[in-house]
Amino acid sequence: MQAYYNFLIFTIMNRKEIIISEIINNPHDPFNLYLLALEHLKDNNREEAMKIFNRIYDTSPNYLPLYYIYAINLIEVGNLEKAKSIVLSGVEIAKLTNKGKVIIELNQLLELYFD
Repeated sequence: MQAYYNFLIFTIMNRKEIIISEIINNPHDPFNLYLLALEHLKDNNREEAMKIFNRIYDTSPNYLPLYYIYAINLIEVGNLEKAKSIVLSGVEIAKLTNKGKVIIELNQLLELYFD
């Protein structure tokens, strides 16, 4: 029954509305903000996505999924200095939290765009 109820809610609300509802219910969870930013990117609204990425960066700096996509989008809009800073910050946090895969991915981004 719960699955049917969830299906009905999903068909009534669009993804963005559901995510916004989750943000209202749990405003300190960076995952929902991240999802909302991805929805904005999907809708070609990079400006709004970047505002949300920046908000996550300011309020939840340990949220590692943010760093790669935020840096890529900064690179794509030509803000290379900030992109490099974001990547370096992400590498440091990944090292502190022992997230080897994130370290590798961000270092590859550094090599690709900044070496």
